[in-house]
Amino acid sequence: MGEKFTSRVGFLIRNFRIAAEMTQKELADKCGLNESTIRNYELGNRYPDETTLLNIANNLGVSFYALSDPDVANIFSALHVLFDIEWAYGLHPTIKDGEVCFKFEERLPSAGPRPQKDLDNFKKMVEYWALLRDKLADDKITETEYYLKEIKFPMNPIDSDKEYTVSLNLDADDQLLVQNLNEDEKAGETAELLKDLFPDFSYVKRKRKTKKE
Repeated sequence: MGEKFTSRVGFLIRNFRIAAEMTQKELADKCGLNESTIRNYELGNRYPDETTLLNIANNLGVSFYALSDPDVANIFSALHVLFDIEWAYGLHPTIKDGEVCFKFEERLPSAGPRPQKDLDNFKKMVEYWALLRDKLADDKITETEYYLKEIKFPMNPIDSDKEYTVSLNLDADDQLLVQNLNEDEKAGETAELLKDLFPDFSYVKRKRKTKKE
């Protein structure tokens, strides 16, 4: 996980530097750093401490929280997480009847390409979350049940060599989880486990592909 975040910070430094029309050496000179230091940050080989990252952000003309790792415990960082979600999935805030609400619309033109399948599935998952949250508000589930459903969704792959997919049936009263597995001795055990976690679980076996001669 740490490596991914490091790469993200380096990627952002590079993007904002290019947008500011600065070379690595120019940014390094402004920050009082070596050019190799900026290069290693951008490559993800090194990770700047907070003071250095703040220095880089100031010289790039962006917020520290636009560069730093996501931290939802910090209100400014949490806001930038929402900014990222808008660009990535088209979920944006609007004011309706004096209240803030979120809605899905077409992604911003500058957001770049993203598979439609990703957009559709993310929207379905947020819709599932909304239905689940309504159940909590209507006292149909407890806070503990709400929490347990959140932390157990989606299910982790039991075996990395197997194929797993997750889909949602929003017409049903609750979540429908479908996993595609190769047939093996664990299949029945897996299905029973998932049924315990999700009452509306549906197990679908994937037939083995015949080997080519």
